[in-house]
Amino acid sequence: MKKKFYSSKKIHGILFGFLVLIFCFGCQKEVLQTEKSVDPEPTILKSAKLNNFMVITKSETSTPDFEASLKEFGTIVKTIPQIGIVVVKTSDPNFENKVIKLNNVRSVVPDLSLNWIAPLKVLPMVNPPSIGDDEPRFAYQWGMDAINAPEAWNAGYEGAGAKVFILDSGIDAEQTDLAPNLNTTLSKSFVPDEDWDIQPGIYFNHGTHVAGIIAAADNSFGVIGVAPQTEIIAVKVLSEYNGSGDFSWIDEGIVYAADKGADVINMSLGAVLNKNGFVYDEAGNLVGRYSPNSIQELIHAQQRAIDYAHKKGVTIVVAAGNDYMNADGNGSTIVLPADLNNVITVSATAPYGWAYDQSTNLDLIASYSNTGRSLIDIAAPGGDFDLFPDPYYKYDMVLSTGNDNTFWYAAGTSMASPHVAGVAALIIGKNGGQMDPNEVTKQLLNSADKIDGNGTSVYYGNGRVNAFRAVTE
Repeated sequence: MKKKFYSSKKIHGILFGFLVLIFCFGCQKEVLQTEKSVDPEPTILKSAKLNNFMVITKSETSTPDFEASLKEFGTIVKTIPQIGIVVVKTSDPNFENKVIKLNNVRSVVPDLSLNWIAPLKVLPMVNPPSIGDDEPRFAYQWGMDAINAPEAWNAGYEGAGAKVFILDSGIDAEQTDLAPNLNTTLSKSFVPDEDWDIQPGIYFNHGTHVAGIIAAADNSFGVIGVAPQTEIIAVKVLSEYNGSGDFSWIDEGIVYAADKGADVINMSLGAVLNKNGFVYDEAGNLVGRYSPNSIQELIHAQQRAIDYAHKKGVTIVVAAGNDYMNADGNGSTIVLPADLNNVITVSATAPYGWAYDQSTNLDLIASYSNTGRSLIDIAAPGGDFDLFPDPYYKYDMVLSTGNDNTFWYAAGTSMASPHVAGVAALIIGKNGGQMDPNEVTKQLLNSADKIDGNGTSVYYGNGRVNAFRAVTE
């Protein structure tokens, strides 16, 4: 569907899943941060690498001859011929003016580098007897109960036969709960000088946490994922150290996943762009301005990548963002990739005081979640930290895997998106793999539970995802 856009005075990148608080469950590291306040409008970003440009072709593909023609203007950093993008490094101040005159050149734009994962907060429900019962920390995974995952497992659906590519900040290959389902051969990094695996000493990693929600194995250890037999692949498109990444890294990661047979792509990441081209630093100071056309061309390039994957049969699930915003009626900014076509955009839900009352409502909209009928397709558990003002609020957050066999609570739409990606894997696995993404989307939305009425909800879109209904109706 066509999406509307947010209003803002800033362009900023955001990491859609960290919590201002990150809690470790039974592991070596304790609280990493203790602040409870959250900036309602994060402005974290890295400015563009001013000597790296994306050359975007008029046609939707590029040829070796065209790519060779650019060598006289600079050094070719990378090519993504499937979607007609060439990244060039140059010191020529007239590079843009020269290259835009070439045949088949649509645009020349800076390859902006942003923080795509912005801080929010980093932390259990009555489930029927199921395969999860021998997982030591399953009792704390209220999100599985909220989406009726145990009922889906009991019906015989665990995601076998589906492949989920996780575009994020890498995955810890040694995490015991992930290793049985992690394809290390296909896993790949597009972040220069960083492997897709995680370096020692980084105990909380965004991609590792997301991966556990999707496909932590049924192995009597730790937690269990929505689709515990699904194959997962790490595609590192963001730095594990700060969540930053170039636009071209993400676009290339999308194309790579599509070419390697992805059934599902999960992107718990996002950037908020101001369409007037102004770029601000964390203090709100103007650090750069790019033409509105450059912003539109960055949007166009990412839509090309997503359309390419969609045509190759990939279901793409993305986080809505943690900006406390209602997208309806706002037009000055755009959230990438949540506002693009051919993606399933997910808002976040949470319980209230789950530690005190396990029968509490699990479907409250999370305090931070972006909303809007023009933006949200479906909702899923993302957890919260502000709904219940008590030291035990951490249990209202989402428990999943960390590095070095640690386990962490976290909250954000970054945690909601992988719940939906996991259910998509259950649907695809049930049907033998390689489903039309339009059919997967239809099944997800039609089987979702209506939370606040029968129409499309500002908060929940078509409803909160239901794993059992998705594989039995």
